[in-house]
Amino acid sequence: MRSVLVTGANGFIGKHLISKLLERKIKVTAIIRNENALKNIRHKNFNVVYCAMEEIDKLSVVLKDNDYFDTIYHLAWTGASGIDRADYIQQSNNIKHTLDMVHVAAKLGVKRFIGAGSLSEYDNLYYLSKDDVIPCETALYGVAKISAHFMSKVECNRLNIEHVWGIFSNVYGIGNETDNFINYVLKCMISGKHLAVTTGEQNYDFVYISDFIDGLYLMGEYGKSGFEYFIGSGAPRKLKEYIFSIRDVVDNKIDICLGEVPFHGMNLELEKLSINKLQQCTGYRPIVSFESGIRKTLEWMRNSI
Repeated sequence: MRSVLVTGANGFIGKHLISKLLERKIKVTAIIRNENALKNIRHKNFNVVYCAMEEIDKLSVVLKDNDYFDTIYHLAWTGASGIDRADYIQQSNNIKHTLDMVHVAAKLGVKRFIGAGSLSEYDNLYYLSKDDVIPCETALYGVAKISAHFMSKVECNRLNIEHVWGIFSNVYGIGNETDNFINYVLKCMISGKHLAVTTGEQNYDFVYISDFIDGLYLMGEYGKSGFEYFIGSGAPRKLKEYIFSIRDVVDNKIDICLGEVPFHGMNLELEKLSINKLQQCTGYRPIVSFESGIRKTLEWMRNSI
């Protein structure tokens, strides 16, 4: 990679990816809608273009006189957490914006498209296809990711663009201000608020942000066209084991009551959470243990609170 476009660049993952790419001496053009974002980044290889996803088709005109771009990281996605996952309008628009970005890539002569998928794809692909299931309304998010994944793959093939899709694990760490599971558990434990969770028997994976970004960079640089890669920690386990590990870092005297929240979904086999394919193709090697990542995140969160 020499020159890269990044959408969703002002998000938690986007900011860290930009730092990684600049560190590797790669030119980065960030596509964001908020003119107040990313103003603190000062680098000769960094440029910002303000454009909302609803008007993304204009990018091919705005950027036509710029340097050649060889790769697009499409990270932009609205309604990625909370009840917004159940908003079918937002989720449908995300699919369209992904495909629009593929067409922008074709007009700009970009030859490589890196998409941002989710473990929710695996959950919903297998769970919703079964008879007699009661789908959660937020499953719309996972269904939209599945659609964006395969529809962009088809369009990239038609337009002769390399397509590489990342299946993102549960990413956590310093600077993540979303209501993800790690943040929820830590906030409950720090504040003494009651923690309501499932039995925790389902297999899970959490990956620290620095390891994840290494995987995302390597996938873009060395991933094979037409492949999907799971970017995880390499050490998946049952959710309850993660919860008890967090408790032991925060305060091992905290009582944990499992099973108060019903679990509706698919318990993924550990093989689905394997990073072997990414390792074999790119040399990816995560190095931050879960306990070490939690200590870093806990210190940051306590200072923030």
